[in-house]
Amino acid sequence: MTAAKPHIKMLEQNDCATIASDFAGMGWSKPIGHFEAYLAQQRSGARTVWIAFCDGAFAGYITVVWLSEYPPFAERGIPEIADLNVLPKYRGRGVASCLLDIAEQDCTRRSPVIGIGVGLYAAYGAAQRLYVKRGYVPDGHGVTCNYQPVTPGGAAIVDDELVIWLTKPELEK
Repeated sequence: MTAAKPHIKMLEQNDCATIASDFAGMGWSKPIGHFEAYLAQQRSGARTVWIAFCDGAFAGYITVVWLSEYPPFAERGIPEIADLNVLPKYRGRGVASCLLDIAEQDCTRRSPVIGIGVGLYAAYGAAQRLYVKRGYVPDGHGVTCNYQPVTPGGAAIVDDELVIWLTKPELEK
């Protein structure tokens, strides 16, 4: 038996507390203010946030930033998937793929290319594999730390800010 497809909707005010509580319950620091800021950015048109539910329970979310802080994306008007999170108990059920489907579909209305940054350490392994399977490739600008290029011989701390940037060109409309 396959799991039911997640229900996906845009973030609303009453979702913020639920999402923050679910993350807190796992020991992850994602306070309500984080999601309220996302909601404010959504209302201003700077970001779009979709949330997924499985069997009525919050399962994950994805956001698209329409003007990326990453200079090569900003210069070309490439929208950036800036945050994709699926709660561990819902991983492997297609939630991330469903969220990516809706984000990519929305991006095609504005750009033939979509971008995403992905961390380089093992916790990002599943995401790295998923993005490659979906057709994302490195953008050719190398690794960055806090949106700045890491230069040969330079040092960087391996954390969530050390990423490689990927693009998915010519999305189908």
